[in-house]
Amino acid sequence: MADIYSMNGGKVLHHMDRVLDWKAGKRIAPVHIDVGLSKGCNIHCNYCYGITQANEFKKGAHKWFPEDRLLAYVRDAGKAGVRSMALIGEAEPTLNPAVYDAIIAGREAGVDMALGTNGLLYDEGPKGLAAMEHLTWLRFNISAASDKSYRRIHASKDFDKACHKIRFVVEQKRQRNLNLTVGLQMVLTPDTAPETVPLAKLGRELGVDYLVVKQCGDTVENVLGVYEHLGEYGSFDEMLREAEAQSTDSYNVIVKWQKIQAAGKRSYNSCLGVPFLLYSSGDGKLYPCGMFFDWRSDEFLMGDLCEQSFIDILNSDRYWQVVERVASVMDVHKECYANCRTNEINNVLWQITHPPEHVNFI
Repeated sequence: MADIYSMNGGKVLHHMDRVLDWKAGKRIAPVHIDVGLSKGCNIHCNYCYGITQANEFKKGAHKWFPEDRLLAYVRDAGKAGVRSMALIGEAEPTLNPAVYDAIIAGREAGVDMALGTNGLLYDEGPKGLAAMEHLTWLRFNISAASDKSYRRIHASKDFDKACHKIRFVVEQKRQRNLNLTVGLQMVLTPDTAPETVPLAKLGRELGVDYLVVKQCGDTVENVLGVYEHLGEYGSFDEMLREAEAQSTDSYNVIVKWQKIQAAGKRSYNSCLGVPFLLYSSGDGKLYPCGMFFDWRSDEFLMGDLCEQSFIDILNSDRYWQVVERVASVMDVHKECYANCRTNEINNVLWQITHPPEHVNFI
């Protein structure tokens, strides 16, 4: 089954109006923003990139983006021309009690809204149901296919509860005939790899629309212990092909082959994608990349959404100075973490701005 979501591709090509304005030197609004809503999590996945972003897990469960500023943010995003926002961030978004209102407010402001969650706290009452009516997609983050492996990989005893929440959302989608894509995301590491095929089978059983298997992001310092093993991922190919074979006409197992096979290497020399994709932290700070949440933070902070409006930040000189600084100062080969979210955008923009010889011979 084809990847109908183009998860392996550079979807920035579908926003050529922004690309052409950017290429002409205009200041553009981002197409997409990844939004953090809290600084904590109710579980502790053994591959969590949030470790590098000051995610305090259970200690940070009550540190979140204030409701009034969050709602102002998503509404301002709509006014500015942001086209989508994913409430995923560096921690668990459903710890923030304003998450459901933010989804509704964002969609009513003209922004496509999405949610990535471990699902354990997802509300089964009116708030959760109302949010489902305003979401484009809802993704459950799960990299284990049994109670035993869930305890080991996610440090939680709630595997059955996670499956219950997934089934609840799938059932509500069908009963209410919602235009909502429901998926699972697995983070591939040497430790989680044996779960790939069982999880592909579980996703089919649960009735979700897709399972995506993505490469684990890690710093060049190997903080998560994954970076030094990126060259070994070729040994998972047969397993990943078997997982893909679990696809049906209504269920898509998608492997992010490009990132897995790239082994953390990049084909471009500068990060050009910042104007198209931003990141905001769980305490309301805006950055060009999630890598800066707890590393060189002052240097790359674009603005504080708890003190400034998103539109004021977007129009500020500081914002555009940071955009330029990322492109000119960061060594993407030696400093940037492997398998970053902006990678596909950069692949496309680098080709646009660095065309080969004989471009007319297509």
